[in-house]
Amino acid sequence: MVKQTSTARRRKAPLATPDRLDRIQNASWELSAIGECLAAIGRDLELAPSAQKPPAGGTGNALNWLATEIDRRCALIDEVLS
Repeated sequence: MVKQTSTARRRKAPLATPDRLDRIQNASWELSAIGECLAAIGRDLELAPSAQKPPAGGTGNALNWLATEIDRRCALIDEVLS
């Protein structure tokens, strides 16, 4: 069973302390960096000559999609923090 708190009590508590906001921002930047790495790997796989492509041809597309999704979520986090 989930403990319910009153609405008034929830409003009084700050959403995030400055320390927590800093940690969230750092996590967002780190996720964004991971996304950039995934995108670079994906582009390398997609643009490799046909003779050098791995058997899983969709790997580059999948990595680019993951990178895009990470960046999209980071943008949402940054928007909420600003």
